[in-house]
Amino acid sequence: MKCSGTVKEKDSTGKLVSRFCNEKLSEHDIFCQRCGTPTPALRTDLSAWRNLLDTWRDYRSKKSRFMVTAIFMLVLVYIPIMLAVYFTQGRYWLNNGILLLLVPLALVPFAFSKESYAGGFTILQFIRGLRYYPAYFLFVLVSLLFFLLLKIICTGFLLGLATDPILHLVRLILVLYWLAVIMPVPFLIVRRGMNPLRAIRTAYKAGEETRWQQFYLLLFALLANIAGLVLIVIGLLVSLPFAYYLLERYYQRMEEYELF
Repeated sequence: MKCSGTVKEKDSTGKLVSRFCNEKLSEHDIFCQRCGTPTPALRTDLSAWRNLLDTWRDYRSKKSRFMVTAIFMLVLVYIPIMLAVYFTQGRYWLNNGILLLLVPLALVPFAFSKESYAGGFTILQFIRGLRYYPAYFLFVLVSLLFFLLLKIICTGFLLGLATDPILHLVRLILVLYWLAVIMPVPFLIVRRGMNPLRAIRTAYKAGEETRWQQFYLLLFALLANIAGLVLIVIGLLVSLPFAYYLLERYYQRMEEYELF
């Protein structure tokens, strides 16, 4: 496949003219290395929307295989997280301390193998995945420290200082940006054997071109789980595994494009 973009070149008279780039593209190029024209990658394989549709088509026929483990995680992980968030409102340190203990448990399914995502989750896989709890604990700790730093800078927390209200918007944007950056990190920790800090650095560099798609993907996962929660919680038994599956498939796409 050749690039259909254009480049500016000097002709025999020294005048700048536009010519077709025609640079040969590799299968997994996202942009032409010569002229910078985007390839179809971000509209096809690396598109968050296309990934959402493809994942749902694959998942809906086998969602029952994830149900038992979803019930297990809902009872032992997600309901405690929701209760902790509700009952510790306004108590920052207690809230974050509880989340530091519980959120790594919610990350354990990211440690499951690709075959597990194809065939369904089991409770035994979750128990085996607990060996990654320390690494996920450190990953969550780094994230909470980053959020604490933003809170101090943008709200004057702990400093007793008044800050410009616009900084609250800045804080929100940076939180969302961080979440988009770290989307592949739980997979990198397991499948590449990276420590959390190296995984965060790698994810930041690798996602330079796909950052918006990663953000959209997290937004889709959030909306799916909000819909599941609205459906008297039972909907979470479908939406929770689907969200994991959605993010895992996108990570595989990033692997295929050798972004890491």
